[in-house]
Amino acid sequence: MRLFSNAVVRTFAPSSSGSDAATLAAATDTVPDSVTAPDSILVNGETIVAVGTRAELLDIAASESSTTAALASAGGIGATTVIPGLEIEEIDCGGQVLLPGLVDAHMHSVHYADSLTDLDLSNVRSLAEAVEAIRERASRTPFGQWVVGSGWDLNKWDDPRYPDRDLLDQVVPDHPVAMWSVDLHTLWTNAHGLEIAGIDDLTADPFGGEFVRDDEGELTGLVREDATDLVARFIPEPTREEQVERLDRTQKLFLSQGLTGIHDFDSIASTLGWYDLREADRQHIRVTKYLRGPEVPWAIETGWHTGDGDGWLRRGGLKLFSDGALGSHTCHMSSPFPEPSAHGDDVSDYEAVSDESTDSGEQDSRNLSAQESYTYPGTVPEDVLSSEPADANYGIAQMSEDDLFENARLATEAGISVAIHAIGDQANHHVLNVFERLRKTTKEAEEHFERPLRHRVEHAQFIQPADVARFAELDVIASMQPRHCISDLHLLHLIDESAQLAAYAWPDLLAAGAHVAFGSDGPVEPANPFAAIYAAMTRANISGEASTSFQPWRRLSAVEAFRQHTVGPAYAAGLEDRRGYLAPGMDADFIVVDTDPCVAEGLGGSGGASGSAAGAQGTSTDLDHDGLLGYESEEALFAHAEAIRDTTVALTVVGGQVKYRA
Repeated sequence: MRLFSNAVVRTFAPSSSGSDAATLAAATDTVPDSVTAPDSILVNGETIVAVGTRAELLDIAASESSTTAALASAGGIGATTVIPGLEIEEIDCGGQVLLPGLVDAHMHSVHYADSLTDLDLSNVRSLAEAVEAIRERASRTPFGQWVVGSGWDLNKWDDPRYPDRDLLDQVVPDHPVAMWSVDLHTLWTNAHGLEIAGIDDLTADPFGGEFVRDDEGELTGLVREDATDLVARFIPEPTREEQVERLDRTQKLFLSQGLTGIHDFDSIASTLGWYDLREADRQHIRVTKYLRGPEVPWAIETGWHTGDGDGWLRRGGLKLFSDGALGSHTCHMSSPFPEPSAHGDDVSDYEAVSDESTDSGEQDSRNLSAQESYTYPGTVPEDVLSSEPADANYGIAQMSEDDLFENARLATEAGISVAIHAIGDQANHHVLNVFERLRKTTKEAEEHFERPLRHRVEHAQFIQPADVARFAELDVIASMQPRHCISDLHLLHLIDESAQLAAYAWPDLLAAGAHVAFGSDGPVEPANPFAAIYAAMTRANISGEASTSFQPWRRLSAVEAFRQHTVGPAYAAGLEDRRGYLAPGMDADFIVVDTDPCVAEGLGGSGGASGSAAGAQGTSTDLDHDGLLGYESEEALFAHAEAIRDTTVALTVVGGQVKYRA
């Protein structure tokens, strides 16, 4: 047995999870005067035996031990020292905060692993800087080999214009180049790369993708959505052994950030990589593995069913794509993007909405109520809203609604749940229609395979108001990424505010009774879950500028955001009876950190731990508030949020074993 003691234990458990006073007190993270706060967790193997005080847990350990040694304290209650002969390892948590392990509900592990090795363009601030970084990497790459990288975002460049192949051809003529955009939905390549892929000016666009061309019909080197597969398949992949080493390095990073599990949405390479780590007894983080479209025939033939596997490597569902991404202007919207076309010219300039302080008699835009209008950052050119040119860009529908349904039906009938990528409001509308049509098939499959098949929408960034309640009505999980909200602040001028869409609407969905699961979409966003909790709390840029807060009435408390990183992913994986909170019989997955998400200076009872227990069930989220979440001021809220953002992890325990120690 292991005893983790000398901690402030926050179980995040529902009140029905236990009957003893200590567990009930810990369940709501409040402690009546008559109850001693839990400070320890007792673990046997991979399972939690009990949560309580150190003295109580030593007694429990003694009663369950094979030793017959007498208890050290009178009457056998309240032992204060380790009992002679009792086989127990005690780990002192140093008075820090012990929390359930966090799970990333949407991760691309192979892409993340590759991003730690390939060229990183996320910090370049201009097209010229990007080209120079590519040239420098090519100079250190053997002649003729691919130069691969990711992370470029033209929307953040000082000269926000689309890159093209001519620039690459001038400085890197002897290497094929493949540079992924930050959202992984656009690929920037050169003439050499296009030539290797057999793509020329006469190559037709595949359905759901585009080879971007200039006004003369010549390829620009930008490749979007499904068309990227026709280039990417020619990029050499690491060997299986190299991929395993990359995944091992990546899981160690995740553990250091407090992640005890991930839902992995990468391709067969990660499937094989995780299998290899599992077989070699080197897997230290729990993985729920999702399929990609091309893997479905293999999965059906080999009998892949959602929910199969073991406690470390579990089989998830099938990922399908409905649309693209906001940054690439390819998410499927009901209103057009404010640009004449999806290629060719500079990105439309826009004026940022003023964030200057207002007089006391004026309304501060950060404190607007949910019922008042809100202007997205930036302005949409009036001529775009008043007219629609023939080539108006509504984004890309990667699959029709009927095709989505047929693919989803095939998977569901085979016992495989479905997760569909949808960012734009029109894409989300179509996907909800698909799941509504799939209800009978899902019910029959659940009865046949005797397990839940929980369908998901990945991202769900923009939702038509009438569709919010449909998530709950159809029991569809909204798998969302809080960092997307604050990373997209500079892009929100692209969204037609007159549509009054529910944007990054986590509390709206929770209030409607829907299930929400948080993740990062790494490497699109960094994997650190504490930064994601900060994003959900503030809806402001990562540096902590309160004036950048987007629709503050849609903020989530720290406790609510934390639960979407614990209970949410557990429910999505069908593991709510094993993970998501700390209680006897649950998996021993937890972390020890230096920041308490439940307690902060200037946080009143209505927004703290005591006021958040009901919100744990996703039923008490209130949109009609001033955005302060129970803090006495905006400064107090941001102080707590920034402390959480900067959390240091001291220990990460998975399956009762210390997998990371600072």
